[in-house]
Amino acid sequence: MDISDRIRQKMTEQNLKAVDIARMTGATKGSVSQWLNGISSPGGKYIVSLTKALHCDANWLFSGITAAPRYAHALSLSHENTQPTTKPIPVISHEMAFTWDKDSNYSSIGKDVLWEHGPSTVSQQAFWLEVVGDSMISPNGPSIGEGHLILVDPQLPARNDSFVVAKFNNTRDITFKKLVIDARQTYLKPLNPDYRPTEFNNECQIIGVVVEAKYLF
Repeated sequence: MDISDRIRQKMTEQNLKAVDIARMTGATKGSVSQWLNGISSPGGKYIVSLTKALHCDANWLFSGITAAPRYAHALSLSHENTQPTTKPIPVISHEMAFTWDKDSNYSSIGKDVLWEHGPSTVSQQAFWLEVVGDSMISPNGPSIGEGHLILVDPQLPARNDSFVVAKFNNTRDITFKKLVIDARQTYLKPLNPDYRPTEFNNECQIIGVVVEAKYLF
């Protein structure tokens, strides 16, 4: 089964026609026809709207990874071995993540916070963060977009090819990207080819390294 088969499968389950997919994604009828006939695959700008229309995870759509009841899958982004035991870890807001550092602790986050289990091997400063946008959705390989939670550990060192959450002090924005260190140049690279890499400069600071992602229904 390839991506065109999976699109047709979900269309049948959702009782959708090609014209519905075109309307819901903003793609042309010709593009949708090519997806369904296996001539081409959906580009990065269509992935979020397409997965929402089909009620599926991008990783399943492109690779056929089977969904589990609670989340589509847990994707390990660390090269370290993890233990099977888990512990509760808070899901914090983007505003809170901006001020989070290696000395932060859970006592300051309040009582109205969602907690999700994660590997017990992460530090006491680790937190879950909801992904916003489609810059980390790739037409090839793992995709991590809206609907995913990422597990961020501020205590881990960021290395070349690490997935990181970083902040821009001049704008107070945070971003989730892949850290690329190439010779004397360092930049934050999106997985979606429709987005450009961002230079890592003095206004940018890494909050933590992402070690796992999971998709929530």
